[in-house]
Amino acid sequence: MEFWKKEKLWLSVCAALGVVVILAACLVYSFTSYREQIIAEQKEQLLTIAKAVSNSISVYTEFYFGDLEDLESYEEYQRAGAAYLRMGSKAPLQRFLRNRMETRKEDVADLLVTLNQKEWDDEGVLARAEVSRNYDSVYDFAGNMPGSRINILHDENEQYYLGLSIPAIEDQCRLWIILNIEAMYQKVGSYIRVGENGYVMIKDSTGRILMHPVKEQIGIDVIEGREEMYPDFDYTELEELIDHQLEGREDVEIYHSYWWADEVPRRVLKIGAYTPVRFPDDFLIVCAVIDYDEIAEPFNQAMVTVFMLSIVIVSFLGAILFRFWHLAKARSQMEQENNRLRELNAIQEELRLQEEQLYHDQRLQLMGTLTGGIAHEFNNLLTPIMGYSGMIMMETEPGSDTYESAEEIYNAADRAKEIIRQIASLSRKHAGTPLKPLNVKKGVDGVLKILETIIPPNVQLITQGDWDEESCILCGETELNQIMLNLCTNAVYAMKGQKGILVIGGGLLSGKQAEGKFKAPVHADRYMSLFVKDNGTGIPKEQLERIFDPFFTTKAVGEGTGLGLSTVQNLVESLNGGIHVDSAPGQGSCFTIYLPLCESASQETARKKTRKKSSAPKSAKRILLVEDEKKILKMFDRALRSAGYEVTALSSPLEALKKLKERSFDVVVTDYSMPGMNGGQLAAQIRKMGLKCRIIMITGLVEDQVIEYYRSHLIHVLLVKPLEVQTLIDAIEKEEQPLKFE
Repeated sequence: MEFWKKEKLWLSVCAALGVVVILAACLVYSFTSYREQIIAEQKEQLLTIAKAVSNSISVYTEFYFGDLEDLESYEEYQRAGAAYLRMGSKAPLQRFLRNRMETRKEDVADLLVTLNQKEWDDEGVLARAEVSRNYDSVYDFAGNMPGSRINILHDENEQYYLGLSIPAIEDQCRLWIILNIEAMYQKVGSYIRVGENGYVMIKDSTGRILMHPVKEQIGIDVIEGREEMYPDFDYTELEELIDHQLEGREDVEIYHSYWWADEVPRRVLKIGAYTPVRFPDDFLIVCAVIDYDEIAEPFNQAMVTVFMLSIVIVSFLGAILFRFWHLAKARSQMEQENNRLRELNAIQEELRLQEEQLYHDQRLQLMGTLTGGIAHEFNNLLTPIMGYSGMIMMETEPGSDTYESAEEIYNAADRAKEIIRQIASLSRKHAGTPLKPLNVKKGVDGVLKILETIIPPNVQLITQGDWDEESCILCGETELNQIMLNLCTNAVYAMKGQKGILVIGGGLLSGKQAEGKFKAPVHADRYMSLFVKDNGTGIPKEQLERIFDPFFTTKAVGEGTGLGLSTVQNLVESLNGGIHVDSAPGQGSCFTIYLPLCESASQETARKKTRKKSSAPKSAKRILLVEDEKKILKMFDRALRSAGYEVTALSSPLEALKKLKERSFDVVVTDYSMPGMNGGQLAAQIRKMGLKCRIIMITGLVEDQVIEYYRSHLIHVLLVKPLEVQTLIDAIEKEEQPLKFE
């Protein structure tokens, strides 16, 4: 029996090793295949680059051939040619070329008229625009063949040029335009980058380099010139490549060469794509070159990593199997010890889980701190916006342009206040703003405005709303936007690639009519329904039960997270509503949400719109205002003085304590979060000094400590930023003020 156990154990070890080896082999094969695929794609891309440069050169030269034909049509040129034929005078041709040269582009180096079948000397060149420059032909091709259109030239400074020509003066001469090859390269090839070390170069039909990113390489014969410089190098594969290029082929090859621009050229494996630029009597060669290792090295490193990982896995499995064998051998003698170890392992696992939970709580706490800080800063920014706009509304007549502009500013700040409330909810502190009634029509109109800007042209948007103007739901505008936009985004995705129709509508129904429409219990007498309907692909029956599960998605990888419908369901249920879906493959989908109606908020809206400047102070006269944020301090100071109060505004709580010792105040208005001393500590010092003034504290976030200050009667009124001036004035005037979050 013992022998059988050992035999079985060794068989298991061998099987595990075999699996690891097979897995490693599969991974290596996959990496190799993928590398070859990438290299093939790179070769195709290089050839595309070479073809693009070849096409650019063809277009470039055709443009200047056309320019030559235009020059030949000039009346001045024809007169100069006639003068040469009649009298042999070269001067008119010389003047014409110089005048035309002044209008040429910077890549045109010269204009010439030469005699057929003559050398490039003073006898062969009848006229030229640049008299200070002489040219020699790199080869005798163009000068000795009648009708040839191009030639490669160089001057006494070994600067290379491309000469383009057409017959001239009754075919006795040729009219040339001389192009600066370096300037030409800047336009057609130098800006192209191929990998980190790659480049584009251009050679003539003899193998001489005409265009190259390294100027020192220009003019060198690819084989003969480099053999003279480095006679000991191996040129076998490079010679074969050049032979193919000089035959006028178009291909991509992998070959060994050198990085010639290095101080000491190093041997490398390159990928080179080449294609000819053909002319009637000659051709140029365009080459795009890249370092092979630049593509293959990452894959080689990945394969090494796979091998190392395989070794680690084998070692790890071997250690585990050895441990299992050791435990099996001693099981009968160490059963009690194993039990103790299992108990210890359970304790350690529990500690690990607790440690993970602790880390998780710390991360949440950090996120809460960050979001709380963000909300605090935004509240400080929104407070003067809402304050000043409210002051303008109080000081102007409703219906005026100024009043309506201020009202728009106030409403925008109020919406931002709602967003800040949601951000602040992440900080585990009181956000300070409860949900307010939202007009259904206003909320849906806001969603439609957003949709009009994001839906693709293939989707037609139709609305079918059936609700009255005063219907309201207890829901934030942001929550409604999030619900509807998630549903509409999914609907648009389902209609991708086809002409689609997106219908948004809804209506009102009673609580009895709502029963059975959704799984959640009915909480209200009246409900509002909103539906999003599309004619897309639909949802199979087996997937309908899972579409609201977190992270479940039918979209392709990278196109969705699977959280959209889960978020919609959570939001709807948090608003005491429900959701229902009807869908079938090929028949589209219809998602309907049901939300309870609430009483209209029109009275509150009317109160805000008709607010007026407060009357003179009733009781409090002298106010000490303490706020470290200078914009808010200035705004409250100005508003309270305008309301008739005697205000002392200070930005430091320590200065406020000194001022309280010098004179008395009826009301102290203080911010909570201030450097050196917070508002609660300032209130405690005021109580310790025995002063009877009322204390109003303003805070961005209602923390537990702030609520404790209020409950212990250390402060009389607690207000939450952002707040308008009238709210502060109301708090000053009222003798008793409940805990309020505005």
